[in-house]
Amino acid sequence: MTLNVGRHIWVPCEVKPGPFPDERMVRVQSKLGDWVGFVPATSLKEPVLTGETLISALIIDVRDGRFSARIPGESVTKTLYEGVVD
Repeated sequence: MTLNVGRHIWVPCEVKPGPFPDERMVRVQSKLGDWVGFVPATSLKEPVLTGETLISALIIDVRDGRFSARIPGESVTKTLYEGVVD
C-alpha cells in the first residue's frame, strides 16, 4: 500500500466505552508510541463498545519511512498518530 498525503487509511485499535453513548475511548499502538483518545463511534469500521476494530485516519505527512496521521476525536496523549511505513 502506498501512503500519500490526503489518503484515509484504517489502523487497528483497542476500544473501550467512552463517557457518552456515541463516543469510544481508543488506543492505537505504534512502534513510535501509542495514540490514546476519545473518538466518535462512527469513526470506527465496526462501532463496537469494547474489543478491537479499525479506526479511520487521515495521512498528513509521509517522509523518511514514517507517516503522521490525524485520528478524529480528542487525544489525551499526542495530537497525531505516528507510524512506520511497511
